[in-house]
Amino acid sequence: MMTEKQQLFYLINNLLSNEYDTATFCKEFTRIYDLELDNDLLNSEEMEFIGDLSDIAARFSDNEEELMIPNMYFSSMDIRNKAKEVKQKIDSWETRKEYHY
Repeated sequence: MMTEKQQLFYLINNLLSNEYDTATFCKEFTRIYDLELDNDLLNSEEMEFIGDLSDIAARFSDNEEELMIPNMYFSSMDIRNKAKEVKQKIDSWETRKEYHY
């Protein structure tokens, strides 16, 4: 069974590999992050970047009219770009852990 942290990372990977559509990703990501995650599982860096992704995922819209409202909603491209950024951070953390003696 995966921890909530592992589930979040799993969702990010599957979004970026096109296994999940953006709407499904956002629904599941915000549900796990906001309702199920034990915050003690994340370090401060992870909380910052993953929290940012959760914030914009909660404001996802695929409605063109809503997307015209400045700073209110985020598009699929916005979500994917933020997920890529978070994945790069995760990969960087994992690399540091591997080579930390």
